[in-house]
Amino acid sequence: MLDFKRADLQDFSVHYVGNKGNGEEISLSNKPFKFKDEFVKDTLFNYFLTPFKNDIYYQFRKGDVIKIFDVHAYAKEIFEDKKMFFKNSVKIAQHLFDQSNHPKIKGGELYLAYFRDCMVDGELCDAIGIFKSENKETYLKVYEEAGDFEIETENGININKLDKGCLIYNTDRDSGYKVSLLDNSTRVAEVATYWMEDFLNLKLREDNYYHTQHLINSCKGFCDEVLTEDNNVSKLDQQILLNRSVNFLREKDNFKMKEFQNEVLAQPELIEAYKDFRKQYNKENQVKPIDDFQVSATAVNQNKKYMRSILKLDKNFHIYVHSRHDYIQKGYDEDMGMHFYKLYFSKEE
Repeated sequence: MLDFKRADLQDFSVHYVGNKGNGEEISLSNKPFKFKDEFVKDTLFNYFLTPFKNDIYYQFRKGDVIKIFDVHAYAKEIFEDKKMFFKNSVKIAQHLFDQSNHPKIKGGELYLAYFRDCMVDGELCDAIGIFKSENKETYLKVYEEAGDFEIETENGININKLDKGCLIYNTDRDSGYKVSLLDNSTRVAEVATYWMEDFLNLKLREDNYYHTQHLINSCKGFCDEVLTEDNNVSKLDQQILLNRSVNFLREKDNFKMKEFQNEVLAQPELIEAYKDFRKQYNKENQVKPIDDFQVSATAVNQNKKYMRSILKLDKNFHIYVHSRHDYIQKGYDEDMGMHFYKLYFSKEE
């Protein structure tokens, strides 16, 4: 996990990066930023680091060689010689400007920071932070003047809402470093990947989170694509299997495929069908098949939405099923010519 209690913000630079494709400009600082007081420094420290809380890590994609104009290369130079920090902050800003071509990419301030003594999964290391603020909000400024109160409006940055950011930790250098990523503008589909892929050139690390998430995705895909009503499998039975899969991961510290097959799938025909589906899933998503790994609690918690099912019956009823699927039965009424569900319970609240 991440711990920044000992961390110290040592170097800092600010630039402005507009949208190159829209004809906007880039504005580069002439020198590193110097803090006038500790309050501003502490405010920025919290603004940048507070959003980074989980253990989801990325790494720079590997090529035959590190590109000359590449965040990976610039970060490597800074870690090797901290005197390169400001010079490379300018190069990183220019690189982001060159990637800002889509008309929906917003311009904004780009901040680069060098942090000493970040604790990352029990390891103490330095980190380079790259952050971008794109959205401005309106604030009221109320002040007293000559016995009266005046109110003005100002546009500024909400220090509780970091738009984009990444922390590059000086660890696992040979694997492309360990990187934390944040992007709160991924809801805009057209620009969802420019920060992570076009600018930073990152991919998800092949760690416990990676393997757990792909296992859950493969189970969900299996239920959605194979265990369908066309194959005589009800939506309730789909959800039962998916819930059992996530419950299995929630209760286990280590995942073993043999245990999963015996305890969750159970039936030989289901086991074989899932093997075939997972093989195809891994091929399509370029996932290395791992049958034994430590379960990531973060990945399991992120998929809690699959822990309950919602049965939508025509436009009349929604039945929320949280657990105890054995207390619900499906049938067909010949006289009504309609399907029905029978529910068992002890008391009504």
